[in-house]
Amino acid sequence: MWRKKMNRKLIVVLFLLFLHPLLTAQQTYSLQDLVARGLEHNYQLQIVRNQEQMAQNMNTAGNAGMLPSVTLGGQHTRQLQDTETNLFTGETRSGSNALNTSLNAFAEVNWTVFDGFSMFARRDRLNYLARLGELDTRYYVEQTVADIAHAYHQLMKEKSLLALQQQSLEISAFRLDLEAKKRQVGAGNALLYHQALIDFNTDSSMVSARASLIRDLQMQINRIVNFAPEQDISPEISEPELFGVEDRSELLDKALAANPDMERARLEEMIADAESRAQRGGRYPQLALFGGYGYNKQTSELGLMQSSRNFGPNVGVSLRFNLYDGGRQNTRIKNTLLEQDNAAVAMQDTRAWLESELARLLNTYDNYLERYTLLEQSRQSADASLAIAQQQLETGSISGFEFRQTQLAALNVENQMTELRFAMKSIEIEMDRITGRLLQRIL
Repeated sequence: MWRKKMNRKLIVVLFLLFLHPLLTAQQTYSLQDLVARGLEHNYQLQIVRNQEQMAQNMNTAGNAGMLPSVTLGGQHTRQLQDTETNLFTGETRSGSNALNTSLNAFAEVNWTVFDGFSMFARRDRLNYLARLGELDTRYYVEQTVADIAHAYHQLMKEKSLLALQQQSLEISAFRLDLEAKKRQVGAGNALLYHQALIDFNTDSSMVSARASLIRDLQMQINRIVNFAPEQDISPEISEPELFGVEDRSELLDKALAANPDMERARLEEMIADAESRAQRGGRYPQLALFGGYGYNKQTSELGLMQSSRNFGPNVGVSLRFNLYDGGRQNTRIKNTLLEQDNAAVAMQDTRAWLESELARLLNTYDNYLERYTLLEQSRQSADASLAIAQQQLETGSISGFEFRQTQLAALNVENQMTELRFAMKSIEIEMDRITGRLLQRIL
């Protein structure tokens, strides 16, 4: 008997020691705090922002070919030659290691003033690519915020489930203690005692598994917001705030207006159109202006001319028209037209996906809400049944097995309600992300 009492006490003591880190005070954070830190310190987000800046840097008139190019250059040459020159007069001139020098410098300007409007199409394309870079940053920002929000609310859910399981564990500990006291006075049953011990250990194992899952979630959030892996995180609130959802048509209108995937599809369609216009510009003549200033000086130790020098400006106009290039230009134009068709089809596909996804989420949300309403009705009965069963267990009116069934039924109702509440919140977060209002909702 003494050995059994010591084993039971040892189990309780070890379990309380295990729970101590969870019961001590942890640093609490609001969702807004974690989102703000994540947007500032997330490494992947910093990379995406740099890529956006690169696209912005490329969006210039010079990269579109609209501005002139200016070149400055020069060259100095010295030559040593052995030469022999026979003139018509019969005179012969020859020399060894004769030095010839040449010095020239130039500045020139080239400017394509017309290329079939291709430069304007390229400028539009660069502008669309810059906007696409901004959209990619926004998309990653919203995805990061959604990841933080999902993990934050999942952590909140697991802590709520842990609290329920701890309550169940307390009841199991009470039942185990009751069976142990009965045995001490000679009125107990060995079978009931061992059943109570098994149930107590089962609940202890469930609490242990839940605590490990909570730690994993904390490390996941720490990774996103760039905290140290061992940082303790606890949500400020214990239950999510449910906002509800609008009807399908209203959600679809918001998604079509602000969904990042729809905006990307529209931009890619405009990029394909700009590329097509740029390629069609190759069918027109190209007109360019050029001008410059040159300086040239030469000296020679042997030859007809001892030295010469010339300098001065030059200007001109060039016209180029591609009459035939083997059909390559036509091929490029045909392919850009196909890219336009693909972009238009992709936008239609994105719209169809939005309609289908919103319908699916709304159907799931309505189903969860209906089930949650039914469970609210069942919870009152489950709580009342558990209170009655606990009293009957103390008086010996029911067995430990019958009490365990009532306990599990009450715990199952609470678990289902918690799971559904957080599942509905997860759907709300996803709908806010799809409709482009997640940042506004959280921040």
